[in-house]
Amino acid sequence: MIKLLFNTSNKLLLSFCIISLTVLVLITVVDVFGRYLLGIPLPGTSEITEIILGILIYIGLPYISKKEEHISVSLLSNYLPNNVKILHKILINFIVTLLLLVIARQLYLHGIDLKSYQEVTTFLEIPKAPIAFAMALLTVLASFNTIMNMFTYMFKERDITSDKQSI
Repeated sequence: MIKLLFNTSNKLLLSFCIISLTVLVLITVVDVFGRYLLGIPLPGTSEITEIILGILIYIGLPYISKKEEHISVSLLSNYLPNNVKILHKILINFIVTLLLLVIARQLYLHGIDLKSYQEVTTFLEIPKAPIAFAMALLTVLASFNTIMNMFTYMFKERDITSDKQSI
């Protein structure tokens, strides 16, 4: 049941990622078309682009965390025996979970500060606090995915030999 929930949420996040990229491309095309052909740029394009790019990174974070498709450097782990590799994966996922929870906490606290100051963007006056809260929530979801990864390695539901080769 939990796996189904996480898989569904990951598919939903992937869809949001595609939608965000599409909106980003459309906004850029409309801005460039308006700026160079009509002489009328799209107002607030830089703010919208910054917000979409920030959210886009955090939308992708849970998906990448679940699939373990992040960049990694393996200096010694390729030479470890399989049972030690499993312990290594469990330890790495545990550390990443802790780090993601610290980042989520900091984003949440930053969102509280932004809300208390009623901070908005300069040109379009978009409130910044909901963006920080969304980023914190997506980071918590990514940490849940790394916990799930940790448990799949602990209960041998994921094969260590089928992992992709690291750089």
